[in-house]
Amino acid sequence: MDPRKRFENLVAAPDHEIPLAEAALWIAAESRPELDVDHWLGELAMLADRIRPHFTSADSDLQRIHILNRILFEQEGFSGNSENYSDPLNSFLDAVLETRKGIPITLAIVYLEVAQRLGLLSAGVGFPGHFLVKVYTESGEVIVDPFFGEILSPEECLQRLKNNVGNEVSLAPEMLSATPTREILKRVLRNLKMIYVGRKQFENALSCCDRIILLAGDEPMELRDRGIIYRELGCFGLAVADLERYLAYAPEDPQSNSLNEVLRDLRVRARRVH
Repeated sequence: MDPRKRFENLVAAPDHEIPLAEAALWIAAESRPELDVDHWLGELAMLADRIRPHFTSADSDLQRIHILNRILFEQEGFSGNSENYSDPLNSFLDAVLETRKGIPITLAIVYLEVAQRLGLLSAGVGFPGHFLVKVYTESGEVIVDPFFGEILSPEECLQRLKNNVGNEVSLAPEMLSATPTREILKRVLRNLKMIYVGRKQFENALSCCDRIILLAGDEPMELRDRGIIYRELGCFGLAVADLERYLAYAPEDPQSNSLNEVLRDLRVRARRVH
């Protein structure tokens, strides 16, 4: 099946019914046509199967988390790709499963999928600047950082926050709230979009924008970004349409004057094309 169409079909479901790993694999499949989605879903299942027997000796969810972390990060070797963080492969779930290297959000997807297959109730956490996971236990929530393979205390979460956004900040409860599946997928795509724009691979960046808008509807910032990418690709009429819609949604944008100048130029170019 066409990867875009399959992705579209999956994310049309209510958020709690969207299969996170499968949707993430179809994101990868759009750039990697040879990808066998069923194979990698099977790899996730086998990963959970290898860990499950070790749970028999555990008598609490906290012990199960420690076992999961030890096997996933030490024995299976999953870790953050600090040396090549901006490699697009870090955003492709199949590549992360194959190389055992990734960025916080894709490693979090692996963790979530394995934890849930093992009966641990868990959720992604869109922590500012660094995606995390939390696992619900009988004694409270446990925060796990899959990039560094460790459990974080509230004090450590606060320190991470300061490292990410500055010292003049406090840890608000909503920063550790559960992230809906659509938001996780949008964050994967936004990471990819930024990488592609930085590499001037605008067709790939456009593909990310299209799928983000598919997930989010007419989200103003995405319309703006897609309009600028259309301009880079020479699609002036489409750029005009997106930027006009963006300004209709965000007329108070401080950049509205400069965007209106861009629009005037784009309208002239679009007329020349026709």
